[in-house]
This record gives sequence, structure tokens and C-alpha cells, in this order.
Amino acid sequence: MDLYRSSGRKPFWKLLLSGILYMVLGNIMCAIMTISTAPLIGEMFMKIIVFILAIAIFYCLVFTVAYKDGDNEQRYVRLHHADPPKDNKWVIIGLAMLGVMTIPSLVLLLDKLCGWYFDFTLVHRIIDGMVYPLSLILVPESSIDSMGVFVPFIYILCYCPIPAVTHLGFYYGYTQKLDKDKIMYE
Repeated sequence: MDLYRSSGRKPFWKLLLSGILYMVLGNIMCAIMTISTAPLIGEMFMKIIVFILAIAIFYCLVFTVAYKDGDNEQRYVRLHHADPPKDNKWVIIGLAMLGVMTIPSLVLLLDKLCGWYFDFTLVHRIIDGMVYPLSLILVPESSIDSMGVFVPFIYILCYCPIPAVTHLGFYYGYTQKLDKDKIMYE
């Protein structure tokens, strides 16, 4: 009997797709937030605050998608007396999500190294909304010529915690440590 088809468990590709869609939503939300704070973002302090908020928005959404799956898995294992899921499931999905998020930065690096006709900097800022405020700090002129070769690697480093955050989200969802009914107030 195939437990993934007859149960509420989602297959790997559906979990990966939902994780990627949550990341796209996070990047869109971060880009909108950065663009909407444009009148206030002239000072370096505001750019840093907006970058911290962008990181918080993005990683909260990445945590949420894994948390929901962990909560569903815990409920399924408890009610159906099934085998628990693999511990590293969301680490592998997080690595795949990280691979997807490195593609725009690698294209930006190729644009810098190869000297393409099309300047990918503005498009990269919109696609990678989480690093948009950081991009305003590192490349204020918004041109590929003023960008250093190391900048795409910094953007990739901003996405490196994705596997750890997805694993923590699944862990907290599966163990119910953040369940509001179990939290005691004194």
C-alpha cells in the first residue's frame, strides 16, 4: 500500500513546489516593501533596517512552509499509526530551494564576467527581493559596471540558511513545540 497516495502526505515534488512558491512570495513581498520605503531609504541606517526586515519576512515564510508540513506529518503519524518521516526530508528540500535561489545571482555573475549587452542588475533586484536593500548598499549606482565580482557571492550567502530554516520549521511543526495550546502563561 502506497502511504503517500492514500494518505494526507505530500510527495517530494509538491513540497518542493510549495517551498519555491513561498520563496517567490517572500521575494515579491520584500521587493514591494523596499520599493514602498523608497522615500525613507536615503540614509544608510534605513537601508540596514529594511534589509533586516526583508530577511525576517523571507525566512518567516520559508519557516512556515516547513512548519505546516511538520504539523501535518505529526498529525498523520499520531492518528494513522504510521512510520515517522525521515529527519532530513526538509534539509534536502531546503538544499533544492537554495539551488533555485542561486540561479539569479549566478546569472548576475555571468553578466558581470562576460559583459553581456543587457544589464541584469535592475531585474535581479526585483527577482531577488530579499537582497534588494543589500543591493542598494553594495551597488548604489545600479549598474553592472559599478558592481564588484564578489557581490553575487554575498547574495548567495544571504540564501545559505534556507536548509537550516526549513529543517527547524519541520522540527518545530513535527514536535509541536510552538503549539499555542501547549504554551503556558504564568
